[in-house]
Amino acid sequence: MFTSFLQFLADKKLIVDSHQTTLLAVSGGVDSVVLCHLFKKACLPFAIAHCNFNLRGAEADGETAFVQALAASYEVPFYTTRFDTKTFAHNHKVSIQMAARSLRYEFFDKLLEQYGWDKIATAHHWDDVMETILLNFIKGTGIKGFYGIQPMHHQVIRPLLFARKKEIIHYAAEQKLHWEEDSSNQCNHYQRNFIRNKVIPLLHQVNPNLASTMQTTAIQLKDIGNLFDNHMDQIKKKVSSFKEGIHYLSIHPIIDQPWATTVTFELLRPYGFSFKQIKQLLKTTRTSGKMIHSTEHTLYIDRKNWLVSKKKTEPFLEQVIADTTRSIPYRNHLLYFHCYKNANYILKKTTMIAALDYDKLQFPLIIRPWQLGDFFYPLGMKGRKKISDLLIDLKIPIAIKERVCIITSNDQIVWVIGHRIDERFKVNETTEMVYEITWTKP
Repeated sequence: MFTSFLQFLADKKLIVDSHQTTLLAVSGGVDSVVLCHLFKKACLPFAIAHCNFNLRGAEADGETAFVQALAASYEVPFYTTRFDTKTFAHNHKVSIQMAARSLRYEFFDKLLEQYGWDKIATAHHWDDVMETILLNFIKGTGIKGFYGIQPMHHQVIRPLLFARKKEIIHYAAEQKLHWEEDSSNQCNHYQRNFIRNKVIPLLHQVNPNLASTMQTTAIQLKDIGNLFDNHMDQIKKKVSSFKEGIHYLSIHPIIDQPWATTVTFELLRPYGFSFKQIKQLLKTTRTSGKMIHSTEHTLYIDRKNWLVSKKKTEPFLEQVIADTTRSIPYRNHLLYFHCYKNANYILKKTTMIAALDYDKLQFPLIIRPWQLGDFFYPLGMKGRKKISDLLIDLKIPIAIKERVCIITSNDQIVWVIGHRIDERFKVNETTEMVYEITWTKP
């Protein structure tokens, strides 16, 4: 076991040198107790972190005391905390296991930041990988779900992934190690326990070499996944662009390909869209104006693109512009205000600058989002026009329309920002002072 442990650390580059400090996540069970023993035997610097999730009363308190004593016996730093896991799960609408995972890693991350440990090590082993692959297959997590648990992910390392559970138990008995048994591991109410205690034993009846077979398959799938990731990177470069916080996806290079559904799912999965939504999207992808929603994002179908933007969370916001105002922030932009004599002023050909007749304005001006029913007199036109119609004429995508703002003077629109000023406030030969407004990113 010890030789395999050292070899695995070297092969996977989990420990870069003997000075690397590692925070071991220790529950008190046999896996984490063996992990501590191997680190100590290898003379690798480590500390122990333990979480009490307040789920098993006196049994959990006993485990905390056991792990504290274990840390003392190894003479290493010990950190512990206690969580109200049930309340967290209820408030965040997640399972107890997901709540415990979130709380645990948040605690570990804080310890790394506060004390400067280099890595976090967990005691996951190969049996955990099998359980994870089966769970992901059942729940449908996409191709990456079949990779299983990886030896390293960011600052988290898993030095025992080479070992089977039975090998870990054998090593612990051989070294006369003591550990705590978690009674909840026998509770098949938890999905992972059900897979471990019920499903895998049945699968072993079909294939006694299940562990070896799944390990080979996982390696092959990881290689296939690497090819897939490389291909996805090339596709993203071709079809993706970002502007003003909106992700633009060019539709046509995608929809006519035989792999359209899988690739589209991978492109949109980070935004929380489901595979079922993607299948439906591809059936109606030429229906301009259609929208689909995830928890935090909205996807708009617009002529030649999909547009993905974060759902609006900010309220309707008005802001006052006084005659003396020289600059203000508004919706992740900056507005600058200057006055110039018309005789010396040169009109700038950009939609991000409005040149207005100062004497026609009534202060304070107001900046706000546009609303349905808003109208103005677009520059170069005699009649009035609804802003909604202007944005349609300009073929502004729905996702961008929602972000358009206006500036008003005495309830009259003087500028649809970034698009058009009002004819009534334009600069002409009788203008004495030009009031210039610039709209820019900070």
